[in-house]
Amino acid sequence: MKTKKIFSVAVASVLLFATFPSFAQAVVIVDEQPGIFQRTIPENERCISFSQKSPFELNPIADSIAMGLSLAGFVSANLVRAFGTYPEYVSTSVYDRASVPEIDRWAMNPYNKVLDNIGTGTAIFDAVLPVVTYGMEFLFSNLPKKDGATLAVMYAETLLTANAFKETMKINALRVRPYMYFDAYDTSAIAHHDFEFSLPSGHTVNAFAGATFLTYTFCTYYPESNWKIPVIATSYALAVGTGILRMTSGNHFFTDVLAGAALGSACGFLVPFAHTFLAFANEKFADYSEKTGNPKVALAALPMGLNVSIQF
Repeated sequence: MKTKKIFSVAVASVLLFATFPSFAQAVVIVDEQPGIFQRTIPENERCISFSQKSPFELNPIADSIAMGLSLAGFVSANLVRAFGTYPEYVSTSVYDRASVPEIDRWAMNPYNKVLDNIGTGTAIFDAVLPVVTYGMEFLFSNLPKKDGATLAVMYAETLLTANAFKETMKINALRVRPYMYFDAYDTSAIAHHDFEFSLPSGHTVNAFAGATFLTYTFCTYYPESNWKIPVIATSYALAVGTGILRMTSGNHFFTDVLAGAALGSACGFLVPFAHTFLAFANEKFADYSEKTGNPKVALAALPMGLNVSIQF
């Protein structure tokens, strides 16, 4: 397990350094003059928050509740997974491939450790890509501090929510992984019941959550950027590649990967979309209040519904 983690982090690091020059170009253009290095950012590459109101807005109460609930769900699901009671593996058990639905049967593969490690590396990199991208944007003064904090909160909510749902689905589905239908399965997964947690693919959840979050927020912050397509293509290529590797390594069925992609994409889109909606709605209500002299109305998205507050 320790070797797998080291190898996976190494793969993610290689991907990071391989793509760093391209993503660095996305945030800054350096003009070289004799003895002078002058950093200039074309107008179309500038973050829109410098010229207008931020497209995303946080609400201290709503976001605290949302973060707390998603964290509680994530921790509780992991505790249940770690200490729950599950069916024990019986060495005489026979997993019949003919019993697997046809939609999954074609993508079943025996366990492959190398592909498993590479898939983990691509998933880690895709999940870290938004942090790297906006870290460079901030480093080159193309992202306001307030927006950096907003992005951090939104992405934390995205990953916690996605993983809370993912772990809850795993412990309820208890689906046996594809490699158990072959002779050369990963015996290390038997002891801690990991062989029973196939649905959905967690690696795919995180990869698509990162790709969708980065795509939505980057296109919102930099709508005229020439780097939208490279950013989208890179992030989703890695996400799709992660899903393929999870199948070819024998860890997941096709429908596991589809479920992971759907869950990750939904969380990666809905969390920033909710904050976009709140920013838009609060701005419209504020404009209306100023024009009419009516009380100010503020909206906040809570996990249990929409909260409306009125300030006189």
